[in-house]
Amino acid sequence: MRPLFLLCLCFFLACLPPLAGLQTTVQTAAPGLTTATEWFQRAGERLELRMQGSAPFHMKVVFHAFPGMEFLGPKEKSEIVAGDGAYEETWLSPHKWRREVTLSSYHAVEEESEGVRRMQASSDYEPSRVLMLLDALLVPIPRNFFSEEFRHEGASGWKVDQVSNANLSLVRVSKTVGSERGDLTDAFYFLPQGMLVIRNFRGLVTEWTSAVLFSGKVVPRHLSIKAGERELLAANISIEAAGPVALAKLDALVGPAEPGMTLRPFHDFEVRMPDLTFSHAWANVGNSGPGRAFSLWEVLDRHGRYREVELILVVNKNDADTIMTFMREERHHPAEIDGSPCELAVSWGFR
Repeated sequence: MRPLFLLCLCFFLACLPPLAGLQTTVQTAAPGLTTATEWFQRAGERLELRMQGSAPFHMKVVFHAFPGMEFLGPKEKSEIVAGDGAYEETWLSPHKWRREVTLSSYHAVEEESEGVRRMQASSDYEPSRVLMLLDALLVPIPRNFFSEEFRHEGASGWKVDQVSNANLSLVRVSKTVGSERGDLTDAFYFLPQGMLVIRNFRGLVTEWTSAVLFSGKVVPRHLSIKAGERELLAANISIEAAGPVALAKLDALVGPAEPGMTLRPFHDFEVRMPDLTFSHAWANVGNSGPGRAFSLWEVLDRHGRYREVELILVVNKNDADTIMTFMREERHHPAEIDGSPCELAVSWGFR
């Protein structure tokens, strides 16, 4: 009895693209960009604000975190941390910066200067919606899709084509794995000039809109994260040159942080992964029958417990109680980085 475990492919039960009405028109990319790696590289370069030599900046983000689909009983309390939140970042160089985030009762500050990274947080658990936000802000294109260090982990098997409707034309970079039970598809959508505008990744749809230029870099002023038609997070972003007031906040914390304590979301290819296999009746789809098709998102915390478990897509809602109850009770060894336990956002897909 073995589940199909997906960390890098999102799960589409209906096998539909994220933009209604788009049709595949050609199998070629815009001039100068022909491979998936080139599209990932171009978008990463245009979005990356935190490279050596980049202009110092001060970023403010106000966001709202929405509840998720938890299928709770009458007396069960929601575990998903929701509500209004704020994120603020001052960046001067790759090794001199400060980040601060607040959502409900969670508050954390992380900074690096003088070769030391420090962190102070109200809890050793970083809420799921904060992870979603920072993943979209800090790593919209995962490094294993284009970097020399990690490229072998995720750059193969991608197809480049163009999709369009009457008003819009986009380049799609996608990867699909299928069987008689259905297809699993991961897709990134780019403007012809190389700007990333939509990501269907790990069962979540992220959209970046209303972009502006800051020192030659593209900065979206709005981003949203959805599961189907359900909104999970909406954020408004502003950016300006870093000034003296922002600089004064640095070096306020004391003591180095543990490697696994950080606001930056970790990806599976950069940590020591625990054994996440398990056995359960709904995980054993066998060789016949339709199987219970669903995908879910959750956070494996620093103690090996799944937190904020939510269904992203499910074919048969009658399966939801069994699925959610089991996952909330499941325990594993936590992921680790440099010997320190760390959080890891996990996507599961079963079919």
